Amino acid sequence: MFASSFELKGRTAVVLGGCDGVAAAVCRLLSERGARVAIVGPDELALADLVDELRWNGAEAVGIVAERLDRADAAAMDSVRGSVIGELGPPELLFVLPGALDNRSWQRTVDNGLTGTFLALQAFVPTMAEAGCGAVVTLAPVGADPATNAVGGGVTALTQHYARLFAAAGVRANVVSWTPCDSTVEDAAFAALYLASDAAARMTATTLDVAGTLMRL
Repeated sequence: MFASSFELKGRTAVVLGGCDGVAAAVCRLLSERGARVAIVGPDELALADLVDELRWNGAEAVGIVAERLDRADAAAMDSVRGSVIGELGPPELLFVLPGALDNRSWQRTVDNGLTGTFLALQAFVPTMAEAGCGAVVTLAPVGADPATNAVGGGVTALTQHYARLFAAAGVRANVVSWTPCDSTVEDAAFAALYLASDAAARMTATTLDVAGTLMRL
């Protein structure tokens, strides 16, 4: 009974975050559980490789190249939404999982991690609300630099705002907070899958902190 609540057969999932790290791990978990997966990222060759891998394993997957997402482009995000709906139908699951942030630049880090997350929520969540259901999972990084921590705190607050705003419409929104590290990628991916699945059907505006073997106060 509990295991079946992790099955996602027939559901359409959008994964923004490229083709490595947590995003790639989430794509593999989604495909194993029967979801249709739209992978969004800037690297056409990497997208093609990951899509081919998922299809080889029997999944329905498409890659959507979006080079301008890292520039916080609202028009590009709207175009992505249109492509997803055209390819796979209206999305029911949304994962916003940015990879490593360029913490050498405050503005670029905030644009990539926080503004990009806002634009994704703005583009996709109302579509889910119109359908009366949906689950959103965002990734909030915790790092040693102020820009990354600002992004993590902002993503958490933003996700909670959307959770409250769209709860009555049947859309849930939760956060995975993590310390970017190769040893915690799979842990973060499993946490994201759990929050999107029916096993967490009564959870919204929640943050799961995934630190792996790292400890922080």
